[in-house]
Amino acid sequence: MKNFPKSLTTASRQEAYLDSKRLLLTFKKQMKQKEIASVLKKTNLLLEEAPEKRKEHDAGDWNKINHTGMRFWVKNASGENFTDADFSGIQRNLSDILDWIGPVYSLERNDDVAARFCPLPNVLLIEKTDKYRDRQDEIIKNHQLNEVAEKSRYLSRFRYLRLKDTRETNVYRIREELQQYKEILGTIRYETMPMIKPFAPTIPNDTLWANQWNMTQINATNAWDISTGDSSVVICILDEGCDLTHPDLQFSEDGINLGTMLPTGAPTGNHGTACAGIAAATFNNNEGVAGLAGNCLIMPLAFDTWSDVEVASGINYASSNGASVISMSFGWNPWDPNIIDPEIQNAFDNDLVMCVATHNHDSTITYPATNPLVMACGASSTDDNRKSPTSPDGENWGSNFGDLIYNGTTTGVSVVAPGVQIPTTDIQGGGGYDPGDYAMAFNGTSSATPLVAGLAGLIRSQYPHLTNVEVRNAIERTAAKVGTLLFGEVAGFDNGSRNEEMGYGRIDAFQALDFSDVMIKDWSGDDGSEPSTPPSNNFWSYSDIVVRINDDDVFNPNDPAQSKNVERGQANFIYVQVTNNGPNEARNVEVDFRITPYVGLQFVFPDDWTLEDAMHVSPTPVAASFPSIAAGASVIAKFTISADQTDTLYGWQYLNPWHPCLLAIVTSDNDYPFISSDLSFGNLVLRKNNIAQRNLSVIDVLANATASRVIFSPFIAGNRANQETRMFIEVDRTKLPSATKVYLSLDDDEEAFPMVDFHDHGFINPGKENGEGCRCQHDEMVFLTKTIIKTKQGCCEKTITLEKGSTLSYTCRKEKAKVIQVRGGNLVVENGSRFIEITGKKLTAEFEKDPGQLVPMSVKVEFSPQLKEGDSFPLTIIQRDSKRQIVGGADTVYRVVKEG
Repeated sequence: MKNFPKSLTTASRQEAYLDSKRLLLTFKKQMKQKEIASVLKKTNLLLEEAPEKRKEHDAGDWNKINHTGMRFWVKNASGENFTDADFSGIQRNLSDILDWIGPVYSLERNDDVAARFCPLPNVLLIEKTDKYRDRQDEIIKNHQLNEVAEKSRYLSRFRYLRLKDTRETNVYRIREELQQYKEILGTIRYETMPMIKPFAPTIPNDTLWANQWNMTQINATNAWDISTGDSSVVICILDEGCDLTHPDLQFSEDGINLGTMLPTGAPTGNHGTACAGIAAATFNNNEGVAGLAGNCLIMPLAFDTWSDVEVASGINYASSNGASVISMSFGWNPWDPNIIDPEIQNAFDNDLVMCVATHNHDSTITYPATNPLVMACGASSTDDNRKSPTSPDGENWGSNFGDLIYNGTTTGVSVVAPGVQIPTTDIQGGGGYDPGDYAMAFNGTSSATPLVAGLAGLIRSQYPHLTNVEVRNAIERTAAKVGTLLFGEVAGFDNGSRNEEMGYGRIDAFQALDFSDVMIKDWSGDDGSEPSTPPSNNFWSYSDIVVRINDDDVFNPNDPAQSKNVERGQANFIYVQVTNNGPNEARNVEVDFRITPYVGLQFVFPDDWTLEDAMHVSPTPVAASFPSIAAGASVIAKFTISADQTDTLYGWQYLNPWHPCLLAIVTSDNDYPFISSDLSFGNLVLRKNNIAQRNLSVIDVLANATASRVIFSPFIAGNRANQETRMFIEVDRTKLPSATKVYLSLDDDEEAFPMVDFHDHGFINPGKENGEGCRCQHDEMVFLTKTIIKTKQGCCEKTITLEKGSTLSYTCRKEKAKVIQVRGGNLVVENGSRFIEITGKKLTAEFEKDPGQLVPMSVKVEFSPQLKEGDSFPLTIIQRDSKRQIVGGADTVYRVVKEG
């Protein structure tokens, strides 16, 4: 199948055989599994799924398929072997999004999934040697291989080489060719990726573990490999007290009765003991059940009358006596918020995480879960949907849900967790829900809430430096997007996509503990919050992307003089600073980069960040892959712009040289918030901290000139992916000298950007002039005999005599953007060309345009003579959409320099 060896020998000297029914597909960008499933239907492929669990008590992920954000294991839907024609069809049908295809091998001739793997078709490892280093470099270059420096750095014995293009060859062929250089290269090895994730999840020895489906559902077994809790973290169960002698519960203190405010927190009902076991029943003690945070301690507080005063007193007691988390499995709207809310605010200010049940009425959320300072915890069923009366578990109740406004703040369900048929601790000796010491079918949002509280306890155990807000963010941003309802991003909810029933999704304990948050700062004060909030919403001028003439490791994105200069006739360097803003180490970090040969106001993901064509140029990576980045650490990714690229991508030939736009994106295997993000709408540079751009030109102006200096700064408004017909252009000239004259030219002739095709925006404009529709693109006709023709193609009409073999090429008349309204300037027409004289500090102009249209414009700045050397003057251009939201912009800094 497509030049893959039928068998190969592994490093352990075992024979492996080609599995012709399976492939490993790697894509150019992160893909969601639901998204990838729809893509695969086009090519008769199925996503590989894990087989059924071997035993009832097995952990849910012992045999989890090793899919990543960009790599997916697939099989032939027909069950037949792939042919070369099938292979070519996959490459053809998925060419826009597919990076490479890898073969699957098996160590055994059977269906054992654990025996399958892929020796990656684009990676080879050769032995490090100082003696033959130069000779190795020559061989690497001659075989179209690149060394990934950051990968090699963390391999003590081997150099990590990546094949530039796998469409025509693969490393299996190259390895055979390289055997002749064995003395120079040493042992040549593949990078091997297993089809099954090879971890051994932590399985507790608690005797009722086999019944705890809720723990496997939330990925607890893998989370326990990271943390099982710590005794320094106290989870308050604010409820009906707890059985203080239960052998499966460990307490930080005996607690109090909230009626008397005296010890102890002994049971006043059954409910509290059951909640406590879910959050923190002792882990791995050969006893009963395992709580999610089983090595944390419990603070038992017992209601007497369930009054609002007791609720407030309980919250305040927990806050004052060492609790880190409060679990509150209750809700009642008639309570007085004036009594309870101040204590919620006090506990929040004291850094407590508060988890409150939404309630079980299949209706709207009850108080105090409505308070936005707490996490409103809903319940899910066995099918990973919100628990409803029709859920497959057979229990006739529903988890409350919905968004609402509380004291002016929009709030709603935070997350959901399993809430049916939950085994947990019970009052001993038949004094509780069930005979014996354990209840086997506890339920309701009462059982979901302590599970969320237990997860908060795990996070506080593993990352004690995180604040309560950061703990909540970790839980919400990493929640699994499960169930049948679609998730979407909603204004006022900043932790990712959500819906009214599930909130941000069903909790995933492993992802909450494991997640990283790799980011590229939009501005110097960017703390990673999404959406980003740079001053004046300017996310394009001072992001963590710089250009340097030499590879000198100088990184100062706030100084245009040190971040935007290039030297013609030589290679130049691009630095991108990547920061891991998450609590855990980021794994397999990749930085990708594009340069656009024009100054654009609007860029749209994914095309502008992932395409490789004349308008999206990929510089050569020097260090763009990192095996890991520690929590809180930053690294610099490096790229080179060749001398030829420097010559063609920058506006040297224009009246005043312009600088191209720089677009960067960073991904990581465990940046779960980005992997699960909805990337289909909005301004992603602001919405997602993984994506950044730099759009700043520096133009030199001579000091002490004898006459006015006129400078043109060209740019392109619009984007081919922008289907709106309205846009607003703003020009802010506030920081220019008051005597400076500024004009916005509307009818530029496109010469500033020779690599841009302004005509091919693929839009049919119905009913324009001579035709029923005009597609603004190039058309061509070839004539086989001498011909006299009269032809109409879109808007264009021609009558001409053509000799045999003649070719007629023509283009529709390009529509100009129509001016609707101007504020801060005057529209002027001279010699058929329109421009706006800017009379105020800021200009706002509204335009009507075609969908997908690229509109060339420029700002003309006329400086007065006698400028002072060393001065610099910024000018900002902004594009807004039809809703007046900023979609992008460009800055130009006019730097006054000495002549010569």
